[in-house]
Amino acid sequence: MQKLLHASTIAALLTCGCGRVNLPARSSDAPVLYHNEQHDFTFSLPASWQGYSVLAQQWEGHAAPESGPMIILRHPQWKASDPYQDIPILVFTRNQWEANRGAAFGIGAGGFEEEIRHNPKYVFRYRAASMPSMP
Repeated sequence: MQKLLHASTIAALLTCGCGRVNLPARSSDAPVLYHNEQHDFTFSLPASWQGYSVLAQQWEGHAAPESGPMIILRHPQWKASDPYQDIPILVFTRNQWEANRGAAFGIGAGGFEEEIRHNPKYVFRYRAASMPSMP
């Protein structure tokens, strides 16, 4: 059974290729995975996020000409009239991350910031200040 699950997982990864993978779950509580192949980044979401959407935007630096990708994960029940809390993930190159930590440029008007993952090329940051309150 476990070989079948691994084979299904590999098949899903190979056929999707669109930056998003929802792996077969063994139970309804299993997490949903978002994978961004371009930046080699995987993020776990609760099972209730099955059917989420992905928005691609750009973040812009202040006081320096810096910018980069911002990946927004949107809850499947989000509506303009009743928005759910988005998960914005800012993508930095290593050089941008070090410059931002050294206050060479800023992003937004403050708020909670946290590195959530990194790899040899990129640092991924979660920014709570850009998210609306949860309903």
